[in-house]
Amino acid sequence: MAETLQTDVAIVGAGPVGLFAVFQCGMLRMRCVVLDALDAIGGQCTALYPEKPIYDIPAHPSIDGAGLVDALERQAAPFAPHYLLGRRVDRLERRDGGFVLGTD
Repeated sequence: MAETLQTDVAIVGAGPVGLFAVFQCGMLRMRCVVLDALDAIGGQCTALYPEKPIYDIPAHPSIDGAGLVDALERQAAPFAPHYLLGRRVDRLERRDGGFVLGTD
């Protein structure tokens, strides 16, 4: 049976931008569900270069991909996002004044 969740915001992608979006939405008291096709949060930072230094993150002269993802996950954690990992969004419908996302 299909799982149905109701939320204020659905964030597609659990990379750095998606994780920061959780924080921003949380500051506005919006509940978030985060969906990602990968089985772990962090996007390319986790999948491709967790140990590679990144030099273009504000307030961090140098931080590796894993460190960035860890910091963003900790920043988002107080807002209790619901993660749906290993799920690719394959449908988007407008319904009843909102949207319905479907996953594979």
